[in-house]
Amino acid sequence: MSQKLNSEPIDKKVAQAMVNAYAVEARKFPQSFTKAVWFPAEQILEIAKLMSEGKYDGLRLYFAQYTDVLPEGVKNGYAGKNTLLLVPTTACESNDDEHQDNLDDIGNRGQGCPDFCNGTSL
Repeated sequence: MSQKLNSEPIDKKVAQAMVNAYAVEARKFPQSFTKAVWFPAEQILEIAKLMSEGKYDGLRLYFAQYTDVLPEGVKNGYAGKNTLLLVPTTACESNDDEHQDNLDDIGNRGQGCPDFCNGTSL
């Protein structure tokens, strides 16, 4: 990748303002409102392992919403709720700045908040 990314953390006050701004808009649609999605370390580490082995070059997060047809393992009651999809990417051979989604390994099944909100700080 030719562009250097800024991987420095953002200030917690800025993060809180961003979460608050999202909540103001998202709460206009209370049926789908999801404050956060939690994923277990094992799932993240498995993706990171595949990246370190060179299978993937990054991770794209898609904002999504559950439909009436829930993925296996997602509990009932999540239809209509917002979620995140974890989609690993591979570098495009023709352009270092482009990344191709690998649609064979889409991750999901995080725990949404509301419902599972213990420990949230933002």
